Amino acid sequence: MSTEIVAKKLLAELVKKSGLTYTTDNIVTIFLNRDGKYSSKRLATLLAQLFKPFPNGSKYVDMYAPATTKESYPALVMVLNRFANDLKTAHAEKAAASVASAAATVAAQEQSIKSDTSGTAVPTVSSEPVHKRVSLFESPPLSSTRIIPDQVTPENVQEIKEKLVQATSNPASNRLSSSTSLPPGSMMAAHHHHNYPSLSRPAGFEFSHRKAPIVSWNFNYDELYPLQSKANVAAIPVASQEPIVLKEVLNCLIGIKGTLITPRKGATTLDPDGALAVEFQLSNQLTESCRDMVVEVLPLAANYSAVQSFIEGASVTEGGVVLQALRSVLKTIMTDYYLSIAQLDDLRCRRGLSLQRLIQFLKPVYPTMEELAATVSEIRRSNARGGQVLSLLHERITAKSGTNHAQKVLVHLVESAAAPFMEMLELWIYRGVINDPQQEFFIDHSSMELTENELVDYWEKQYTIRNEKVPCFLAKHADIILRTGKYLNVVRVCGGAEFQPGNANGGGGGATTTTDLLNASSATARTTTAVKRLQYAHFDQSYLDEIEEAYNFASSSLLNLIMNKYDLMGRLLSVKRYFLLQQGDFITEFMDAVEEDLRKSVDTLHPIRLANLLDVTLGLSSAKYDEYHDDLKTMLLPYGIVTQISKIVNNEDAFVDTLSDTSQLKGVECFTFTYKAQWPVSIVLNLWTISKYQMIFRQLFYLKYVERILCRVWIANNETRQFAPNPAKLYRSAFTLRQKMLIAIQSFESYMMIEVIEPNWHIFYQNMKQVKNIDDVLNYHQDFLDQCLKNCMLTEPDLLKPIINLCNICIKFCDFLATATTMAPTETFSERVEQFRHDFTDQLMTLLRKIADVATINFNSYYSETNEN
Repeated sequence: MSTEIVAKKLLAELVKKSGLTYTTDNIVTIFLNRDGKYSSKRLATLLAQLFKPFPNGSKYVDMYAPATTKESYPALVMVLNRFANDLKTAHAEKAAASVASAAATVAAQEQSIKSDTSGTAVPTVSSEPVHKRVSLFESPPLSSTRIIPDQVTPENVQEIKEKLVQATSNPASNRLSSSTSLPPGSMMAAHHHHNYPSLSRPAGFEFSHRKAPIVSWNFNYDELYPLQSKANVAAIPVASQEPIVLKEVLNCLIGIKGTLITPRKGATTLDPDGALAVEFQLSNQLTESCRDMVVEVLPLAANYSAVQSFIEGASVTEGGVVLQALRSVLKTIMTDYYLSIAQLDDLRCRRGLSLQRLIQFLKPVYPTMEELAATVSEIRRSNARGGQVLSLLHERITAKSGTNHAQKVLVHLVESAAAPFMEMLELWIYRGVINDPQQEFFIDHSSMELTENELVDYWEKQYTIRNEKVPCFLAKHADIILRTGKYLNVVRVCGGAEFQPGNANGGGGGATTTTDLLNASSATARTTTAVKRLQYAHFDQSYLDEIEEAYNFASSSLLNLIMNKYDLMGRLLSVKRYFLLQQGDFITEFMDAVEEDLRKSVDTLHPIRLANLLDVTLGLSSAKYDEYHDDLKTMLLPYGIVTQISKIVNNEDAFVDTLSDTSQLKGVECFTFTYKAQWPVSIVLNLWTISKYQMIFRQLFYLKYVERILCRVWIANNETRQFAPNPAKLYRSAFTLRQKMLIAIQSFESYMMIEVIEPNWHIFYQNMKQVKNIDDVLNYHQDFLDQCLKNCMLTEPDLLKPIINLCNICIKFCDFLATATTMAPTETFSERVEQFRHDFTDQLMTLLRKIADVATINFNSYYSETNEN
């Protein structure tokens, strides 16, 4: 608003109050005095009539007196603007005095009530003694000692408190200029000119960089009133300078720009070491002694500016609830700080304060404000959010372990800022639900569809840990917290109970029955009267016990759900029947049905035919009594077992179809079973687990297939009886080699099923009888599969390749005999048989050498000696 507009607006008010018959426009025309018909004396007389209702109006008439007739109108505008500034200053000082007086009234009346109720007389108090204020700042001069002579009652004290809170917390009621002492609580939203660098700034949020409004609690860098005069304290006696300087110092401590102490921006917004950006320039009019004392107080004002800048910058909701909670507790602390400064200003008005006393009074405040400033500067520099803020505060507490008061303030900050974070944690570990709109929580939820083809990803990747968001005091329990919510999420989706702190069923121990866990309704749980909330306390880690309790409940709930309602062991036995060839009659019937198809190229096979043959076989064998046999499906993979092993070893998706050359692969090399486990059983029987079962099955199935072909060659022995004795001798070596091959294949098969699978299954079955949570099930099941894969030589491609080569040699040998028996025996036949024998023996010795390198099974050096021979 221009000075002329302000002048005209004020002039209208003066005309109304003075009762003159002139209008505002008449007076403006008179003072413009374009014709020069009005003398300076007459204009001064008219101005005196305008200011007549005001006791100090004569000084403004004197201020106008030196003006000439040509300067009459500019002089009028200047005088009216000066009058407007003085009015604002007077109103602001009156407001500040009223707040300080109210605070003093509360303190005095509370003391009076205590004295009256205790039966002691109210002591006579002078203006010098000052009671110590109990607050986070521990600053002594923070309560006035005025005593109101009226009758004091508890109702009066409560009424005065309410008025004080209203006066200190309603920014709309205190619209003051930056040149006055603002009352506490009238803080307006202001945004400092800081551009803090960020390390990993999330999209959609950064600290506010907007320009501060005209009325701000954090210094104005722009002139509010261009015509405001600068005080010339050099012309004032030294003894009278201190009250003026003292008032500016108090204003500076609450972010109000003065004329003798001027804030200015530093060369850089934020130095690498975290130095504060605000600097102060002192007027040359100050004496040397006065300047030294002011310089001693200014660091407090700079630290205050940093804290206030953080409060203003963190006001946006995109910063998240943790920053909002931290901002709220900082505002509470700053309100206490404002009250302290207001009471010091009240002491100054009663001439009980000097610069020396001010420094002494503020000394307890210095370390607190310095720690607050350093903390918020570090938060802004790293652009921390959510759990990162809590980790930063926790680490600063540890670093400040030797300074009790600074540690106390930081503990108060972290416990207050952690409240919304712990609410998110409580919702997660008690219900399995995430409410994190600003991505502050350390559990990340990826929206995924629960489909049969993505069961593994759904369980493993739907919920993951954001390591950078894990508070350091929860780092060791992050995995338990993740699993707790995941388990409860499954239980809740399947219609189970939610965890209720303090509930009798919440322990998750062995005494908890399945019926209790699955049938407990939410309505019944909510009737619990005393529900213990999850809260963070820095020196009390009882919240970790509550997390452990919630984990035990969630894990045991899911265990009982899967073991009883969804019959996990029944499904595992079903998988064992088919993948580990325990159902003997079924696998014989099935191989009889599909053998001719599997001898063909995999590219010529029809998957639907294999599926139909499976359904027929299941109906003809005893497998029809298995209630889960419908979950068994056929599958043709686009690669051999060696390739699948390599995928497993390299942690690749061994159960996902890939583009590869299958023209050289037979059906038997690519065939396998798969199993479509339903949710939530798929947590245990997921696709990754099924792929391990597939590897064992493919190896056993291939061995069983080779064994059948070798046994069929025995039938060809009858055809050799028609040959003469001498030619028949040529076949003896072939049949001898066939028997060696059969023994080797049957030995591998027997070793896998009797020496490896059955003992490990027995151990697994016994462990499953004593599991306490779903983690035990997952661990025992993985141990069983890993032991089977390892001892069946399926985890080492170098061991598996010789076995597959042996099987391939056996198949080729059987094919050779099937065609050779119809021809007359020749010398070439003997050479071919000898070549097969050599190849078979060479592959067998290669396998034995590799086994001897990785396992201790060559007890009597038999294989070594045989190899040498």
